Amino acid sequence: MRIIKIENQSGKSKNIFNSYGSTTTTLTKIKNIVVALDGSKSSSNALDYAIYLARQNQTTLSGIYVIPMFSINYKKPSSALAKMFVDNGKKVLMEAKIRCAKNGVLFKGKMANGNEGFMVISYAKKKKASIIVMGSRGRSNVRELFLGSVSHYVVHKSPIPVLVVK
Repeated sequence: MRIIKIENQSGKSKNIFNSYGSTTTTLTKIKNIVVALDGSKSSSNALDYAIYLARQNQTTLSGIYVIPMFSINYKKPSSALAKMFVDNGKKVLMEAKIRCAKNGVLFKGKMANGNEGFMVISYAKKKKASIIVMGSRGRSNVRELFLGSVSHYVVHKSPIPVLVVK
């Protein structure tokens, strides 16, 4: 654990910030990283950042692909639409695993179905993640109108720090 003290150019941080409280911040080493994946360009960029963080912190990367909230069982898809989501999830997770391996990072992927934001946070808590990395916008053009509703949800509801990547 490192302590960073914020000072002005003259080195007199205490006098400047006394009325605003402490000027020290605690930074902890990133031990577990969770990246949310959906196959979008934004998600791909998030994976790049997550790989970078994993390499810098010499840790593994856990990825989650969430099938949107449908009443399907991703282990036994029963409809063509469900099969499409499951196949896409397998492809996205496999591509992430390959990209991580090429960069010397161990990747563990998981597929789940349900509310995307809720599932990302639940998975990150289960993994005891130090940080969640995700794209700013999802795979849907309709979603782009809402400025990334899943990332917005995760940023506002997660007790874990979130890095949102464009």
